[in-house]
Amino acid sequence: MKRAYIAGPMTPRGNRKDTGNPAIEYLLNVRDLIGAGTTLICKGYAPYCPGIDFQYYLSLRPGEVISEETIKAVSMAWLDICDIIVLLPGWEASAGCQAEYSRSIELGMPAFYGVESVPNDPR
Repeated sequence: MKRAYIAGPMTPRGNRKDTGNPAIEYLLNVRDLIGAGTTLICKGYAPYCPGIDFQYYLSLRPGEVISEETIKAVSMAWLDICDIIVLLPGWEASAGCQAEYSRSIELGMPAFYGVESVPNDPR
């Protein structure tokens, strides 16, 4: 299976028209990333979805810490082994997505703009 990295905004920036609440905006952004992952699975890809990283924070035990720098490094390590990058709407406004896109260019990775533009993987 080809591996697909999903890059999309997560941090609330007030860019969504469907809510004015930052907490809800974050959840909607996560929903969009997970939905893209589901679509990619159905298209025959093995996606990496940074939108599920919040689960690591929910499972931290007392005394454990995962810094923002560390979680971004984990995502970049996954990006390095992916075959394609999928850029979701609004990615341009995210510093994290811009860094991921720049790295994908360094790697010579094909970029797709929106999950709809990704072809089915013929395997």
